[in-house]
Amino acid sequence: MSLQNLSRRRLLVGGVAAVTGTAGCSGSARTEADGTTEPSPESVDSPSPTGTPAARLAELTVAEFILYPLSGTHPHVHRKAGRQYVVVRLSTELDRGAATEAVALELDGEAVGLASRQPVPWRKDTVDVAFAVAKDRTVGSGELQSRGSTLRTLSAETISRLNEPPEFDVGEPSVSPAEIGAVETEQATVSFTVANRGDGAGTFGASLSENYVSGSKLVTASLQPGEERELTPSIRIRGEGDVAHVRLDWGVDQWVTEIPVAGTETA
Repeated sequence: MSLQNLSRRRLLVGGVAAVTGTAGCSGSARTEADGTTEPSPESVDSPSPTGTPAARLAELTVAEFILYPLSGTHPHVHRKAGRQYVVVRLSTELDRGAATEAVALELDGEAVGLASRQPVPWRKDTVDVAFAVAKDRTVGSGELQSRGSTLRTLSAETISRLNEPPEFDVGEPSVSPAEIGAVETEQATVSFTVANRGDGAGTFGASLSENYVSGSKLVTASLQPGEERELTPSIRIRGEGDVAHVRLDWGVDQWVTEIPVAGTETA
């Protein structure tokens, strides 16, 4: 499958502070999502019609990608070209559907739509909700709302991160070994370069798997603007059938290759 570079943007924003943070909302736990994290210094409750708290804001992050549950089970990287994500973590007794409906993000007074995929529900006591923001827009202000009340006004650091996103170019991957023995199990190493052509620091994310669903692992790399790095992640493959498949998927594109199994003929 041919590769295409992720969309590139050069946006100059006057009077915006430089990006400093690259910690992730769920990234520090498992998703490795990059961006500016706004942990709540004191709990902020959203009101509910009954007077009991409906949601408590725990974290707010700007991320380059999110992890969603592929087939309802397997964590997989989600990213769309020209998009970045504001991810909010809520401590709430509401289920995911109700919690998602209870919060809204506004940028410059305009409502922002939800991401087409929502983050993996890692924990039972929190709900992560992701909003998709176009990278080519210039943001002046924003706030997170719940039931018409303001949960959080976005900080200058978060606005800066939205206005100066990273942009990643992925080089052509290669894999070793070139062949695997029948019924053998071996580590396959994929080598490829990632370059950050954007205006801000960020974390690249991809899913590496042996097949199309199960056994995937997360590959990440945090890069400064202008930085390029070679990545060499590995995954265990099995010599079953004619070929073993290796797949690298970074959301906007993917790379799939076949490793012949010794003693068999490929179709």
